[in-house]
Amino acid sequence: MSFFKKNIQMQNDEQAIASRQEDLLKNWKKADFKQLFSINKALSKANQCNCENMIGAVTLPVGLAGPVKVILEDSETEYFVPLATSEGALVASVNRGLKAINQAGGAQVFVKNVGMTRAPVFAFENGKEAFAFATYLEEAKTLAEIKKITELSSDHLHFKNLQSFVRGRNVYVRFSFFTDQAMGMNMVTLALQKLWEEFLSNYQGIKMLALSSNVCTDKKSSFINQLLGRGYSAQAEVFLSEAILENILKTSSKALFKTHQSKNQIGSNLAGTFSNNMQFANVVAAFYMATGQDLAHITEASQGNTIVEETEEKGLYFAVNLPDLPLGSVGGGTNLPAQKELRNLIHQSNEDLGSVQLVSILATGVLAAEISGLAALSSNSLAQAHQRLARK
Repeated sequence: MSFFKKNIQMQNDEQAIASRQEDLLKNWKKADFKQLFSINKALSKANQCNCENMIGAVTLPVGLAGPVKVILEDSETEYFVPLATSEGALVASVNRGLKAINQAGGAQVFVKNVGMTRAPVFAFENGKEAFAFATYLEEAKTLAEIKKITELSSDHLHFKNLQSFVRGRNVYVRFSFFTDQAMGMNMVTLALQKLWEEFLSNYQGIKMLALSSNVCTDKKSSFINQLLGRGYSAQAEVFLSEAILENILKTSSKALFKTHQSKNQIGSNLAGTFSNNMQFANVVAAFYMATGQDLAHITEASQGNTIVEETEEKGLYFAVNLPDLPLGSVGGGTNLPAQKELRNLIHQSNEDLGSVQLVSILATGVLAAEISGLAALSSNSLAQAHQRLARK
């Protein structure tokens, strides 16, 4: 069975997928795959650019938490938080956290576009040549040429900056770009390939060992992304009164703060984890699936810290900081039909949601999950909630 050939030989996506399905039933296994094989014409277009050897689609339940008031740059908007998940109790927990946030007046969110990165590694004969190249990259004339060549590769790409790190005879160069509404990883990769072929390859004695060196850092947790950010960085915060903590979250400021301190701070330190949070990954994974993001980026996007402080008014200041959010509102899986419809459903405006809006919704959902989850731990009700909602 040569599945890949059918991608090339057949212009009709539905025909190509149906042909592969028939091959499987005839030559591999005869069984009922009605749910797996059932796809519509719109989804079959994923055969062109989203999935090679496409034979069907798997589905996940989608729940909505909220709506919640998000305050972004002094603008207040209500959104649902969409979560594609099979983990019972997650949507309910986020929904409870959002209720607390609404009672407190909404989530204040700060979003910064820190740029999509890619970091090639270049080799030289010795350290002297390596350091000379790193210095050369910082010259104004060189930077102007880099900007000119890379930006010609796409109307949506804008060169931001670069940083060089010399190790031995190798130079690791972390390039950063603004990529408009796209997550932009492929855009950046193509731009740097063009930069190598048309400019950097002419530098005397240079060799490119790899277009990506892991200093990007793509789809892995890393200190460099936590410090410098990647894609977008975001922070969401809220002040929770003692009344909200008691009436909605069934806990107290003293109990929740002590739980945060022992779990997120001391426990994380003991384990040697990069991130001091309870469950960023739960919401990031469900949100990324629901909105058509690259799921492999969950590893880096779930890095971050939960901050809880006691206030003078006998309540809590609660914040989540997410420094590394590769995310887009166009391109890749964002064009899949269900994901596209879902992004339209979660707000009342007729305008398309941009990447900044999506990031603000995600950060608010993460904040809600941390609030609700830590409250459940502090009141010893986490296991009961999972027993009630997730084990039928």
